Amino acid sequence: MPQDVKQAAQDALEQGKVQQDSGNSSKAMRLFKEAEHYGLLADDTLTVAHARFNIAKCLGVFSDEKEFVSLLKSADEGFGDDYTERVRVMTALGDYYQFHKQFDSAEFYLNRAMDYAERSGTIEAKRWVLSAFHVKCFNAKDLEKSGDYLRQFLQTYLPEVSDSVLMYYYHDMGNIYYKMGNMDSMAYCYGQLEEIVTRSNPDGCNPNGDTWYYYGTLANFAEMRGDYEKACEYRYQYDKGDVHRYLEERENNLALISQKYDTAVMQNELNEKIIHKQRVIILISGLAVLVLVAFLISQVRLARRRKREAEINAELFHFKQQNKALAKKDAEHEQLQQNYADRLSEALEKEQRVMLFLDIYLKNDKKAHLLKDLEASVYGDKDHWEAMLEVVDQLYPDLMATLQQKYPDLDEDERKSFILSYFKLSRQEEADYLGTTVNMVDKIRGRRRKKMGQDML
Repeated sequence: MPQDVKQAAQDALEQGKVQQDSGNSSKAMRLFKEAEHYGLLADDTLTVAHARFNIAKCLGVFSDEKEFVSLLKSADEGFGDDYTERVRVMTALGDYYQFHKQFDSAEFYLNRAMDYAERSGTIEAKRWVLSAFHVKCFNAKDLEKSGDYLRQFLQTYLPEVSDSVLMYYYHDMGNIYYKMGNMDSMAYCYGQLEEIVTRSNPDGCNPNGDTWYYYGTLANFAEMRGDYEKACEYRYQYDKGDVHRYLEERENNLALISQKYDTAVMQNELNEKIIHKQRVIILISGLAVLVLVAFLISQVRLARRRKREAEINAELFHFKQQNKALAKKDAEHEQLQQNYADRLSEALEKEQRVMLFLDIYLKNDKKAHLLKDLEASVYGDKDHWEAMLEVVDQLYPDLMATLQQKYPDLDEDERKSFILSYFKLSRQEEADYLGTTVNMVDKIRGRRRKKMGQDML
């Protein structure tokens, strides 16, 4: 008798899993509760633990916290030394709390899951936990940690990494960089994803279970790049893959139920015709959905194109108006620069005359007393350098003040040399102006460059 009860518990558990896989949660829940009931009668701790774990999965993340947590903690205890199953339980608890944004609780259970994974000695269990940590951190907006856990997840597959793992990695890493605002890294990851998906499905006809989901992301990425034709193509592949997945799951579930429980009935000719008819209806519905989606996408593309054309025309008009204003400002600026240049030329010519007269007078000791009279006649109450600075201030306002503030170590000759550099004088012209030799000008320029470093013009 106890053996029959134990077998009944195990049969109910297996039937519940089949119903759960087929999407029939209500029947699965009833069967799992039967498995729990018979498992308790037979004192089959492991079957009870599996039943309670699956009951919690049927309840889902929207269930009552107290009931959900109680079921999983009981299952955790029932699995005993089976640490791989205990990893699944702790991961489910972590997922529940992170879904409800209780991230501290989620991290607590995921840390326990990692401890169980280490005890289990299976790399697969560790991958589950790393993936769960990555999702938890991503939802908690701790993007740096999310990326770290995702990289650790990838490391567990090295040196040989399958395309499905790489697609998962580049897809989620691209999402992380997008949230971080790192568009270059995001574009690289989505580009790698696009390359792998294209390699996995070269003809673009039959996206399999590992590729069809990513076409949705690639469609959005293509729209971001402005490649609407490629976006439409990827969106079509995504919708086709979704329909294909639905049909495949339904076919597999029907076949599984038929094989385990209804073999004799499923071989009945009438039921075969019904199933065939259902498949035809689903296929026609799927094609109708694809046609509708393609039509909607074409309308969206057309609307976006018209909107973009209107934006471009508006931007072009605005650009033309700005060009007119800029051309007017440029003309005014050129005229102002010309006026300054004329004034500067007059000042330099006047300076040259003064220097010539000064040379003549200074060679004659008897006429040295006329020096101040000569400078007053040309520059008024200013000396020739002050007169030059007035012209410089008009051309480059606040130049002297800025120079004094940024480079207080410059001596007078070095400041003069820097200001004269704005007028593109030759070494000889600068030497004449400073009243020194070309060699001295080179030394002054060298000291000035060394003090000013990379900021030097």
